[in-house]
Amino acid sequence: MARSGSPPDTATGLVVALDGPASSGKSTVGEAAARALGYRFCDTGLLYRALAWLALERGVPLDDDERLVALVPELELADDGGGRFRRVRVGGRDVTDLVRGERVDRVVSEVARRPAVRAALLERQRALAAPGRIIMAGRDIGTVVLPDADLKLYLDASVEERARRRAAERGIAPDDPEAAAILADLRRRDAIDSGRAVAPLRIAADATVITTDGRRFEETVAAVVAAIRAAEARRRAARPRRRAAEPPAGDRGPRRRRRSPSRRPARDPARPGHLTLLIRLGAFGARLLARLLARVTVEGDLAGLPRQGPLVLAANHLSNLDGVVIGGWLTPALGRRIHWLAKKEMLAWPIAGRLLAMSSFHAVDRGTGDVEAFRTAQRILEAGNVLFVFPEGTRSRTGALGRAHDGLAALALRTDPPIVPLAVFGTERVWPRGRFPRPGGRVVLRVGTPFRLSELGLPGVGDRRLAKVAATEAIMARIGALLPEAYRGVYAAAVAALEAGQGRGPAPSPTDPDGGAGGISTAGVR
Repeated sequence: MARSGSPPDTATGLVVALDGPASSGKSTVGEAAARALGYRFCDTGLLYRALAWLALERGVPLDDDERLVALVPELELADDGGGRFRRVRVGGRDVTDLVRGERVDRVVSEVARRPAVRAALLERQRALAAPGRIIMAGRDIGTVVLPDADLKLYLDASVEERARRRAAERGIAPDDPEAAAILADLRRRDAIDSGRAVAPLRIAADATVITTDGRRFEETVAAVVAAIRAAEARRRAARPRRRAAEPPAGDRGPRRRRRSPSRRPARDPARPGHLTLLIRLGAFGARLLARLLARVTVEGDLAGLPRQGPLVLAANHLSNLDGVVIGGWLTPALGRRIHWLAKKEMLAWPIAGRLLAMSSFHAVDRGTGDVEAFRTAQRILEAGNVLFVFPEGTRSRTGALGRAHDGLAALALRTDPPIVPLAVFGTERVWPRGRFPRPGGRVVLRVGTPFRLSELGLPGVGDRRLAKVAATEAIMARIGALLPEAYRGVYAAAVAALEAGQGRGPAPSPTDPDGGAGGISTAGVR
């Protein structure tokens, strides 16, 4: 571990995003944790405070984006020699104490809400994090600045607790009118930070929340340090083992190329989740094809889908048209690359297989327990990307939900990502198995509310088999709750139990084919 007086080694370690509301302790806790771990530390809030202070000094209106951005090059975050960017300089002058005053407290949120200001400071913050082994504190680090951070933590505390701490720091008695003013100001700033259009204060979908109410400072620091060390341990465990040394040349047998044409490799699942031109064109083509074949209705809160961090999309499977509809609408809605698990035969197609691999389709051998596919899926989620899965593994033979495999449950129990249940129906009429498409039908895609298995209090803790059974039931019940009753199949009882425990799920929409009643095609599907 690096000593606090010497710059830490940045060759190893994590990039840690530490978010939280005003006065939640991000700066002091983050700095203490960084010192304990030999990490660098950066309080990005100092940049916004420095800009607000400089604007006040220069008489720059806080709504003048052009003049505010022009001040940015004058700001400098200074390293204290131990890897902690805790000092602020303007024109060579140390103004750290000045930027923490009450005058800046009142206006910093107004400055930070300016989109042009945030854009001007974004690359500077990312450049500081690039070498790694750093804790970066702020309000949108895990959601905007570093959405691919190795670990995201969120320090939370009630506004009353935060006001009490700030008053104590300034030597203000709890019954002093100034203490009440601090509480009112924090509530105002929370409303501004949470309601701003650009980079609002919110908890990243994949963040670990550490509540600090009732904790001593040392306990909070210990919790942050423990979370980072646990993440470091997970990374070490996930690293591939080195190959054993090869035998001398004379002992080697004939060399063989081990490559199966049916297992064409897809792109690296850990690559960033940006949308390439090929993926954008593919999504556009999918929407065009779906609209030529059917009247498509999409229901649900697409705007509420997580835009950062690991995410699983799980849907029922009725037709070859399912993936076309889901990919065509959810790809642009998410603005992220979706990684698809597809039967290996698809990737063996001479030209189309290569295009699918370039579009983040990954081969699955459906006839076996495909360990490599499971590892690929795990790497996709560990890299903070989006994974799509048909839990049933194949198209329903009856048009209703069939028994799902437990692979998704095992994966979700291990990685605990947010899961978005999806339901698509009507596709089995428009494109039945073994037949040409029948244009003119109606198709509905419903998007459910994201959930995590860890939040459900599932039974079977300590028994892996029972845990997977309970998790699979929970996932499929949430998919089934989005479907009309005739489509719920073997999970009808699980859906009924879910609706009884949480209030009735989504009722069939007026746009459902046949009003959600019967008439399901039983044409055999794969």
